[in-house]
Amino acid sequence: MPDYQAPDGAYPILLTAFDENDALDLPAISSLLDFYRSVGVPGVLALGQASELLYLDDDERLRVAQHVADHPSGDLTIATVGNFGATLSEQAACLRRIYEMGSDIVVVALSLLPSAQNLDEQLLEIGSLIGDHARLGIYELPQPEHRLLTPAEVGRVAASGRYYFMKDTCREIAPFSAKVAAAAGANLKLYQANLKVLPPSMEAGSHGFCGWLPMGSSPFSAQVCDMSLPAAIRKAAHDRLTAFNEVMVAQGFPASAKHILARRGVAIQAYSRAESARRFFQAGPAALDQYIAENEPFTALALAETR
Repeated sequence: MPDYQAPDGAYPILLTAFDENDALDLPAISSLLDFYRSVGVPGVLALGQASELLYLDDDERLRVAQHVADHPSGDLTIATVGNFGATLSEQAACLRRIYEMGSDIVVVALSLLPSAQNLDEQLLEIGSLIGDHARLGIYELPQPEHRLLTPAEVGRVAASGRYYFMKDTCREIAPFSAKVAAAAGANLKLYQANLKVLPPSMEAGSHGFCGWLPMGSSPFSAQVCDMSLPAAIRKAAHDRLTAFNEVMVAQGFPASAKHILARRGVAIQAYSRAESARRFFQAGPAALDQYIAENEPFTALALAETR
């Protein structure tokens, strides 16, 4: 396979949009992709936890994957979770199918692997089953069971040369730093998912941020990841993200994020299947709208700070 490097930076999780009948709203997903192209994020992770992956059936997952791959992406890197199936052979076949749809990277969610044991061996076997056919990624998906790779396992998988992207969710700086070191010199790039440890993770060599916050505040997320900026600007951006995170969670994520995006011109509605979204529909958007009024425009503020 030709040399390939996943771009650095802040990757938002691509939300899954629903209509008033609880069906997939594919035009809304198109609008969201267009929005992310316009704000300059390096790429998106489709079918992640914040995408309500575990609330979708297999047919819906494949429809989302196909739609995302078919939509004009420009320079936007598309990474898509795709190891669906009961066996490693079935999962490898599904990953191959999604890669052939047009995703740049197909991602193996560790919690969906057939076994919680020998995660590195399963990842290597998937690489062998696919052959040289696809660029692969890794996602330490916290649900339904939080499975983590050790630094030694990361090193072994990275040495295979088949894996290019990893969303790490260990939430601690020491093991994350050890994983970054274990993957040094290989194709595999690690991206931090946890906001709290993001700043020291960038200092330890993380290639960026992959989580739900870049979907609602991409400029500040980009600033935290930009090590060429002064430390004071990166800290201020992290402080803003922390405050934004608290509000989004309190107001019923991911419905709260969909509401924010709608306010920013994305043709998406707040409908969600996630249990956590109930708070948004019970309380209504008033508190969130007040927060927006008091703190917008996020984009203008962030861009001004870089000048």
